[in-house]
Amino acid sequence: MSVGDGPTRPMVLVAAAGTFPAAILRELRAGLEEEGVPHELRPGHDDEPDPTVLAHRVARDSSLEVGVGLTERGIAVHHAKLPAGRPVTVDPDVNAEVARRMGHDAARVVTGVPLKLVTDEDHAAPGDAARRA
Repeated sequence: MSVGDGPTRPMVLVAAAGTFPAAILRELRAGLEEEGVPHELRPGHDDEPDPTVLAHRVARDSSLEVGVGLTERGIAVHHAKLPAGRPVTVDPDVNAEVARRMGHDAARVVTGVPLKLVTDEDHAAPGDAARRA
């Protein structure tokens, strides 16, 4: 830290490898903002195709020890103190709905609020619930 620099601002770091529609990043950021947790997008990670590895990499650099990795293979949320291959949550779907939920979950790791994890019912086909009843 150089003279005059203040303390590092607490934030979740988000790293994206490749390019994504603006809606994906907007929804991911909206999820974090809705939970009141600051974040920063860290560019320059195009060399990493695995969202789990990417999330762990930026979690280690985050002052809040939480990172989000976004690649063509999915979106992952990681905590710096977890083993590299064991993210908090990962989803292979890269769409606006998943991005927003992952933003919420990253923020909730910071705040200690229960996560909005996907259940089997969230992925069930329409009518499956009626057949189970």
